[in-house]
Amino acid sequence: MNVTKILVPIDYSDHSVRALQWGASLAEKYGAQLLLLHVIPRASEELPAPWNAYSPGRIAPGPLLREEGTPIDLVEMAQNDLKDLAMAKLDESRPVSLKVRVGTPAEEILRLAQDEGVDLIAMGTHGRTGLRHVLMGSIAETVMRAAPCPVFTVKTAAHVAP
Repeated sequence: MNVTKILVPIDYSDHSVRALQWGASLAEKYGAQLLLLHVIPRASEELPAPWNAYSPGRIAPGPLLREEGTPIDLVEMAQNDLKDLAMAKLDESRPVSLKVRVGTPAEEILRLAQDEGVDLIAMGTHGRTGLRHVLMGSIAETVMRAAPCPVFTVKTAAHVAP
């Protein structure tokens, strides 16, 4: 098996940070490029101010203005957050690409995997069951069913391989 590109979707949850650690470990083992993706749900850009302030992994109230009063670009803000996360969690010598997209998380993960010719997706799973799973769905499950490549899922309690 030739693994040259690994996609790790990041939503800033503990699950996705664990998946990032696993993805980085696998990328090192295979000498693969690591591709990090954060998807901003479309609803967050459609909410009226002041309720559209973006914070990684959640929507919080507050104005979305820079000090000089101009609006903050949510994609730019997420890109900076993703860069900070990558720098804090990864070896600087590892080749990493950062992508931020706006849309439905599962659709954007699948689209990027196809567009970039990804060989493996490493992603966290929240482990929802019962009614919460039915109501909220499972991004990981949707990706596993439709991905053009293998999908490696990581639970929060999982430990990183040495």
